[in-house]
Amino acid sequence: GDRLVGENQPAFIIAEAGINHNGRVELAKKLIDLAVEAKNPLVVALDGKNWEEILPTIDQLRTTGCILKVNDLLLNEGIKNILPNLSVYGRVMADLKGHDIKNTIGNICKHLQACPPWAVTVHASGAPKMVHEAKEVLAGTNTKILAVTVLTSIKDECQQIYSRQPLEQVMKLADMVSNYADGFVCSPEELKPLREKYPDKLLVPAGIRSHGKEVHDQNRVGTPAQALADGANHLVMGRQIFEVSDPVAEVLRILKDELFITI
Repeated sequence: GDRLVGENQPAFIIAEAGINHNGRVELAKKLIDLAVEAKNPLVVALDGKNWEEILPTIDQLRTTGCILKVNDLLLNEGIKNILPNLSVYGRVMADLKGHDIKNTIGNICKHLQACPPWAVTVHASGAPKMVHEAKEVLAGTNTKILAVTVLTSIKDECQQIYSRQPLEQVMKLADMVSNYADGFVCSPEELKPLREKYPDKLLVPAGIRSHGKEVHDQNRVGTPAQALADGANHLVMGRQIFEVSDPVAEVLRILKDELFITI
């Protein structure tokens, strides 16, 4: 084709279905999928959409390695339906934002065991015992427990709610549940101090917007490139992607033009 190989050119991923894969083409394809997933930091939020609306988009995104985040759709379709159906198209972030007594969180997480998602979210403010319960129930799966710190819509009212400013409260909550959470959901503004203190934790910021894009109800925001530079592992983006006529093209544009990632 017309793609170049060489210095300063995007890397190619090549898998040979030979002796290393016992001649199994499916295994070679799986290795390619894993390599693509490792390159792609985007978590596409399927918020406010029904199954019929998202199906054309997620079908095209299947080969890009995006993580697919669901919350209201998970509640509407039901865990036992949406998780296996959505997992066909990629890794799933079950954004349940669990916040209850530990017994209730444990019961909810038991429903995830049949088809474990890539990650599940619980509120750090639910206390260490609650986060630990989620961790215990999902032990033996590959599901990551992500502790939600301070919602990205909260800024000026943070002092009134928590008696702390956002950064101080985020760090307090993270410290409280760090023994049990695999990572934290935060805003771009807290990435640097979180990464400095927790070098091995997953950091998954929401409030990610390209420069000049509408921020909607998000009050602590940052660009994709800056968030990665500040230590993010994954970037949650939703409305910016789905408010354009071609969501798939927008995903690929963000990856290529802003993050210099070619899929």
